[in-house]
Amino acid sequence: MKKYEAPGVYVTELNSFPNTVVQVPTSVAVFVGYTETAIVDGKDVTGIPVRISSMSEFEARFGVGPMFRFDFSLQDGKPALDLEEASRFNLHAAMGLFFENGGSACWILSVGCYGAGEFVLTKSVEDFGEPVWRELAKLQEPSVIVIPDAVLLSEEDYKTVSNRCLAHCTDLQNRFAIVDVFDGNRARTLDENDVISGKSGLRTLLAAEDMSFAAAYYPWLNTSHFVAGSMTFENVSAGTRKAFFEHVGQETAIQANEARKAAFDKAVKSLEGDDISEEEKCTTHKIMRGLSKRYNELLSQAVKAVSVMPPSGALAGAYAATDAQDGVWKAPANLSLNSVVSPCVSISDAEQEDLNTPLDGKAVNAIRSFPERGNVVWGARTLDGNSSEWRYVNIRRTAIMLEQSIKAALDPFVFAPNTAPTWLMVKSVIENFLNGLWKQGALVGASSEDAYGVEVGLGTTMTGADVQAGCMNVVVKVSLLRPAEFIVLSFQQKVRKG
Repeated sequence: MKKYEAPGVYVTELNSFPNTVVQVPTSVAVFVGYTETAIVDGKDVTGIPVRISSMSEFEARFGVGPMFRFDFSLQDGKPALDLEEASRFNLHAAMGLFFENGGSACWILSVGCYGAGEFVLTKSVEDFGEPVWRELAKLQEPSVIVIPDAVLLSEEDYKTVSNRCLAHCTDLQNRFAIVDVFDGNRARTLDENDVISGKSGLRTLLAAEDMSFAAAYYPWLNTSHFVAGSMTFENVSAGTRKAFFEHVGQETAIQANEARKAAFDKAVKSLEGDDISEEEKCTTHKIMRGLSKRYNELLSQAVKAVSVMPPSGALAGAYAATDAQDGVWKAPANLSLNSVVSPCVSISDAEQEDLNTPLDGKAVNAIRSFPERGNVVWGARTLDGNSSEWRYVNIRRTAIMLEQSIKAALDPFVFAPNTAPTWLMVKSVIENFLNGLWKQGALVGASSEDAYGVEVGLGTTMTGADVQAGCMNVVVKVSLLRPAEFIVLSFQQKVRKG
């Protein structure tokens, strides 16, 4: 007690309210993959997580998407532009889908830079080595992890990275992984080559001990992220560009019109040399678009090829939107996805049965297209689909939120006296938090007693030996929401009276 010596009035403020539990963020994702650049304030941040909150901020720090390269060829007399896989990188487009579907703040960890123009970067499992996971482990805020570029690795490297990601989530127990299916743009064959259950399918490749901290979605998506004018002749590889121009120049509409032919030849001729300005290239592209229907068709084909995307970026955005609107306890399913034209594969009710309830328990959530409803996430299961406790995505993510929120709130009680007053305060702090969630509809129960319970004290959760050892054991019981996955309607004719 303070010693008062001079006469006067003294004011003492007493803390009437105990510490409270603050709900941790649930919708902050961390994206891991390749970027064009990685410079923040003049510093190279490759391998260092950076927080952003918008697509413009992402592009300011990590650049734009890759310069896709296509090889022109004639296949059975038909022209085709084949994407060079070395030029494909998914992270930039995945970020676009994330923000377009409700995402806000997130973290970016660049594992390598592809730069502009020709690509010398070789995608490798080494890019996703232990330094990456050590950096991710330092982050406390992210609760969702997405690696859209994992599907661009070799099958064996995809297996290594994906299982390492699942182990990372299991070890930390504070984040949830959204896994993309390797070759998920292919239809199922239901044999040894099946993308889900085959010898190189998802269920074979993923072999983590605990599958409840992740969910997988199938199939990939045809997106509208890339617009029709986003490709030009510059996207055609230098080695096949001459053949591309020759083929386009043989179009009937050009050959039959001297003025058109002359204009086209002049446009192609203008591209000779190395000192061509960007303005001249743009002008030539516009001229060709106006002259040649075939030119436009081939570039549209190229846009369609790069618009096929794994769904993890869109799903991370959908998770964030659901959390913001309804809460993390709401299953992120029966949601329409923005900037999605269609799933790459059409799935029927019968075909979804094996995805949703497989014998090995590795459930995969379907993305389906329904008339008048659009493209919908039609599943809410974790990869631990046979678990009675952790079957649903919202159950696991709610548990993560509860555990991390309460854990952070109890940090001030470390080294506090292990006595009844402390136990009472701890119990009160947790109960107040859970009561608030119950009133929001996050917990099931007609009364608070049915929804949750907190126990702490000598003779209930602790023995004298526990107290002597400095252990305070707290038991928290909660009744979590389960989604109505199967709605069964029973109809019966009512017998008329009289």
